Amino acid sequence: MSGRLPATANGVLAARPAGAAEAAAPEIRRGPVIMLTYAHSGAMNVMQALSTSRSLACTAGTGLLPLCDTAAATWQRVENRGAPASPLALKSIRTLVATMASVLQSAAGASRWCETAFVAPAAAETFVRIFPDTAFLCLHRSLRGVLAEGAAAYPWGLGGSPFWPHFAGHPGNSAETIGSYWAACAGQLLDFEAGHQASCLRVRYEDILADPQRHVGEIFAHLGEGSRELMAPGSLPDFPSLSGQAAPGPEPPLPTEHMSPELLATVRELHARLDYAL
Repeated sequence: MSGRLPATANGVLAARPAGAAEAAAPEIRRGPVIMLTYAHSGAMNVMQALSTSRSLACTAGTGLLPLCDTAAATWQRVENRGAPASPLALKSIRTLVATMASVLQSAAGASRWCETAFVAPAAAETFVRIFPDTAFLCLHRSLRGVLAEGAAAYPWGLGGSPFWPHFAGHPGNSAETIGSYWAACAGQLLDFEAGHQASCLRVRYEDILADPQRHVGEIFAHLGEGSRELMAPGSLPDFPSLSGQAAPGPEPPLPTEHMSPELLATVRELHARLDYAL
């Protein structure tokens, strides 16, 4: 996939497909940075790592991506258009969001807005039409990790959790519910990457944990953030292995006996696309 970094020893940040011709380094995008991900992907740790750049105003859940999507739909109704938003509509939405982002940047003393967004790719599709110079970080985590952390976070049941909309059809089966959630989110995010190769960089949480200094540095290089913009080492007290803490141990195996054959087939396919072992 174009827009990714070259392969590393453990496949980090998604190498180019086998047999692909060596291409020139992709152009660095200088617009907003949007980290697209899903629940229990390790996003808060990665956002904390990104916040070590003085240039980035790191936020999460501001609602600006859904706001863009809603505003674009409203403009379509106002203009009575079946087609995408008009240039006037795009300019209006761009001004609204850019003004809000500039407030966030000013508060952080940063030159660039970096949002962690737990949104459907449709909202990201709208955002990239309005801000075509956006750099997307697509953060993934294996189902094993999401399942282990999700089950620990909701030991008494998944009601009220992000997984709950996938509960129907298999009551009491947390493995099937969380697995269905992960498969839907990971699949949609992979499809968004495929449709916006020049804008997207795939990031795997397991790779960040394995060697955070190296791989966070690679993300900064991809974003065009130089080392002079980084804060002093040791500014991530809660991030495993950056602070001297021991990294988490191996994740438990998938409880395949509690998953339907259909879900397992989908999980195998998605894990293969992400270079994860099942």
